[in-house]
Amino acid sequence: MAHYRLPSKVQQQPPPPPIQTGAFLYLHAIITPLEKSFLVTANRLRPCSTPLPSLPCPADPRWGRNQEVPSESPLINGAFGTGYTLGAQTGDDARFLKTAVTMKHWAAYSLENSDGFTRHTFNAVVSNYSLAMTYFPHFKRTVQEGGVAGFMCSYNSLNGVPTCASPFLRRVLREAWGYNGYVTSDSGAIEDIWQPAKSGHAYRNATPEQAACYAIRDGQTDVCSGSTYHDHLLSAVANGVCARADVDLALSHTLQLRMRLGLFEPAIDDQPYWHVGLEAVNTTASQAEAWLTTLESLVLLKHDGATLPLAPGKAVAVIGPHWNATNALAGNYLGQLCPKRIGEKDTTDCIESPVDAIAAANTGGSTQGARGCGVSGDDRSGFPAALALAAGADVIVLALGIDLSVEGESNDRTAIDLPPVQHALVAAVVAAARPGARIVAFLLNGGPLDITPELATPALGAILSAGYPGVRGARAIAATLYGQNDHLGGKLAYTVYNAAYVNEIEVSGRCARRAPRSLHASLAVVRRAGAQCSPFLPVVSIAVVKQTATT
Repeated sequence: MAHYRLPSKVQQQPPPPPIQTGAFLYLHAIITPLEKSFLVTANRLRPCSTPLPSLPCPADPRWGRNQEVPSESPLINGAFGTGYTLGAQTGDDARFLKTAVTMKHWAAYSLENSDGFTRHTFNAVVSNYSLAMTYFPHFKRTVQEGGVAGFMCSYNSLNGVPTCASPFLRRVLREAWGYNGYVTSDSGAIEDIWQPAKSGHAYRNATPEQAACYAIRDGQTDVCSGSTYHDHLLSAVANGVCARADVDLALSHTLQLRMRLGLFEPAIDDQPYWHVGLEAVNTTASQAEAWLTTLESLVLLKHDGATLPLAPGKAVAVIGPHWNATNALAGNYLGQLCPKRIGEKDTTDCIESPVDAIAAANTGGSTQGARGCGVSGDDRSGFPAALALAAGADVIVLALGIDLSVEGESNDRTAIDLPPVQHALVAAVVAAARPGARIVAFLLNGGPLDITPELATPALGAILSAGYPGVRGARAIAATLYGQNDHLGGKLAYTVYNAAYVNEIEVSGRCARRAPRSLHASLAVVRRAGAQCSPFLPVVSIAVVKQTATT
């Protein structure tokens, strides 16, 4: 890809978010090299613990945090989590951990705010069968193959018990799997144990003292990411609610972690991970690895065999809510991506947008853009300008999808359809295009989107799923459309259902899988709601996209 120079203004260039990583993991047996190149940034100043990665298998396509997990497959999530752990924790000096990876969210967590529940109040009722088949295997692999140092218990309850206070989860993790690391709560999760039912679990009508003991004794949650231990654990021990030995055990787990990180070494010069300089961040090798993963993560959902590759030197119109996107490309949970002065807010201004990347690829031609409409809502006031631009173009690139205003932490979706205003924009642009114009589309999204009308539109010759592709995403999209992506071949990391699915199954019902029989019944309801649009890991024919561009 020598003719595509990487953007030089970006401060850090990490790989794309996890949901995109899952799109190419079937190509790789292990991702340790990728994660080593990425995770050196996590410990560039000192050994530390990091609350990553997020490994739940999404129980429902509406879950707001689909973008944060690699896939819906325990197999792929296990490969991701294990590779992440090995890459982050192990280095050249076997005496110490480089960083301490903390697996989250443990366990059965995939609801934010649906059906009258929040993640702080929801009780996932899950059979042992489903736990063993779906919710546990990937976490187990990170323990037994990756040697992960940390776990984070989640906000929800599992079968009536808050996860941070669950003796069952403790036995699975520490006794059945042999885990000997530390466990921390998610922020405020131990408060949820004793909070009243409208805002928490009101577990056994516990007082804060009792909740602290349920967590530290029954769940062996060593660290409270909140105030309950700080405010109430001392009095709980003094009053005999739990024992000093419970606190000592938690302390031993956390101090052991610090020792493994080398934080108590008398001679700091003998601890190499204290001396990783900023020159290790954003190296040429790391940039190349992240660029490769971005190229591999794109998924060709549709191609008529003739539309791609696009030829440069044409009049190109980039139309849609993501025509000039930067924030949406990057996803969430970001470090500092663009240079800034002290006191300034982080921005994504240095990230190349789709219209700029396509303009760079369209050498000798003209490239213009128009928003047309927003990501959601029904404002069509931008349609006339977009349609006028489309009418004069040789090539139309539709920039579609959703963003963090629609899905994210604490924000489940209520629909899995491409927003109706975007369906309308596509139909209008196709109608306005002149005969012979080439029309392609790319999607930005974390959770699945039903694009049935677009798949069925003959004039729309190619559709590319880009997820939230990261800081290099626009350049990778342009490279793919113009036949310069030698690594195209990603597969969907999730199943896309018909939009009517949301009328048949509640998020809370899908998260509460009780037994194989009820699961089969749920799948029958899915079939009644409509056939899958795109299956998990589809076999998509990529009909040679890298050819001599035709006119």
